[in-house]
Amino acid sequence: MNKLFFSIIWMIPFLFPFEEQSPDPGMIAYYSFNDCDAFDDSGHFSHGKLFGNIGCHCGVDGNGLLFDGIDDYIIFQGDINNYFNTSDFTISFYFRPMGHSIFKQSMLSKRTACNEEFMLDILFDQRNMEVITEFHENEYKDYPGISPPLEAGEWYHFALVRKSFKAYTYINGQPMLEGRRCSGVDIHNETPLSFGNSPCVGPAARRFKGVLDELKIFDQPLSHEEIMKLYLQNPVEEAELDCVS
Repeated sequence: MNKLFFSIIWMIPFLFPFEEQSPDPGMIAYYSFNDCDAFDDSGHFSHGKLFGNIGCHCGVDGNGLLFDGIDDYIIFQGDINNYFNTSDFTISFYFRPMGHSIFKQSMLSKRTACNEEFMLDILFDQRNMEVITEFHENEYKDYPGISPPLEAGEWYHFALVRKSFKAYTYINGQPMLEGRRCSGVDIHNETPLSFGNSPCVGPAARRFKGVLDELKIFDQPLSHEEIMKLYLQNPVEEAELDCVS
């Protein structure tokens, strides 16, 4: 009896193998862009749809997507759009601006109208060299002062972490700014997550011109150490610059 019991216990891992743990726990969407598309490589099916004539260019790891700054943008579909409300999350991506513009450039956005109601909007401001990070429930309720400055460079890694009543921004793995709000900031809206398609595109902003790579979204707040570890997978100093895929 005992031999039979222990034989069954020994065979369980082979009969019912455990799922392999994700190398990035909590990751709910991952876009490597290596195949020049916006397929969700996390397995959660939040694929992106490309608009315009988005091209391929070398990224920090394999290929990235090349945006022309005119009519290129991505709309992300699926469950990814259910995570932007009052919940904690982390956003991480690399970008390489190309050309020069006096206008703000739309990057990641979940925003219905060009106002401060229930919105998240991340824009590149080349003139002032900063990543404008707007995180509002309304005009009076937001995470203030979290738009990190940039130094001169080719590639940048940007991360935004929302943890309870705080929000943090990072550049190239380094913590930059922290905003606080004593009560939750609700950014829920029905508009899908997008890249290069803020509702402020027009008189107030332009679409991003440059390369996007390695977009990852987590349903939990990563720590300072985890953000640095994420960045060190692809440090910007090692990114290729002169290639076309």
